[in-house]
Order: sequence, then C-alpha cells, then structure tokens
Amino acid sequence: MQIITRTVGSLDTNCYLAADAQGHALCIDPGAEADRILQAIREHGMQIGAVVLTHTHYDHMGAVEAVREATGAPLWVPREDAPGLADTARNLSAAYAEPLTVRPAERLLDEGDVLRCGDLTLTVWHTPGHTCGSCALICAAERVAFTGDTLFDHAYGRTDFPGGSALAIRHSLRRLKQELAGYTAYAGHGASFTI
Repeated sequence: MQIITRTVGSLDTNCYLAADAQGHALCIDPGAEADRILQAIREHGMQIGAVVLTHTHYDHMGAVEAVREATGAPLWVPREDAPGLADTARNLSAAYAEPLTVRPAERLLDEGDVLRCGDLTLTVWHTPGHTCGSCALICAAERVAFTGDTLFDHAYGRTDFPGGSALAIRHSLRRLKQELAGYTAYAGHGASFTI
C-alpha cells in the first residue's frame, strides 16, 4: 500500500491517500485545502474510489465536496456519525469555524464492513468515544490502522464534544492496544507511530 499524507487546515488534520500498486485509492479525511489534496492525487496518478471519513468533525471534512466533485467519488461515513454531515453543532463548525454542511453519504459504514478499492482492502472498526460513530480503518495485510481522532501518538481524542464518551473511548483504546499491537497507526493529527 502506498500512503500519501497531506496535513491540512488550521488544526493540522492529516488527509491520507491510500492506494494500491495500480493507483486505485481511498481519500481518507479530506479536512481542508482541496487544491493540495487534488494536486497530490494528480501527481501520483491516483483514481479515487471513495472519500472516507473516520468521523464527521469539520476539520476532517472541509474538502469533501470539492474532492467528490473533482473525482466523482462517493462519500462513505460511519453510520452513527452521518447526522454530523448536516448538523453544524454536531460537526463543531458552528462553534469553531465557518458553518459547514456536506451532502448525504452514498454509503454508511458499520463495524466489520470491508472497504475495497482495487487491490486495497480495509476493514471498519467502530471505535466510539471521540464521537459516537468514530471508526478506525484496518488493513491487516499491511499491519496498518487509520485511527482518526480516537488514538494519537501517546494521546487520544477529546471526549467532551457532542457524542463523546470517556467510557466508550477507554473500551476503544483497549481494543486497539490489544488487537493491533505492532501495527503502524496513521492518526487524524500528528505523526504516524507504532501501536
């Protein structure tokens, strides 16, 4: 798997382009700066099969519509977080940025769903706590996990936002630690690291 990272927006959100050897790719958490994300897609000759969100906070979805329009790719989001696409209080844009809404997703993701794009295969893990629908995207073949804002290097996501839960994130973190030890984690913010 080829992973291209672009750190975008005022909160330094990581947008990932995860591709197979033929350039079939998923665009994960395009938070802002659509021009930079689209430039990276063009530079690497990628064909975007879907835009995927780990959760629906504004800093992870600010460039969704531009990427959808430019690539024709559908949007896939965690089922429990789907209301955040249209709810500016829930996606935090009303409080912290310009109000942002996104058109409904073409696919709602649940625990255990398998995402396929060319030869790339990721499995959805429901990892609530930062939001009620937060998810991680796991590639067992490559021992890689895209953890969104659930798990950072030596830290974890805030639980005091709408839909957050300290108890839920504890369970999610325990699961990630127990089942993904040795995996490389690509978090929503900050550098990649080994779980």
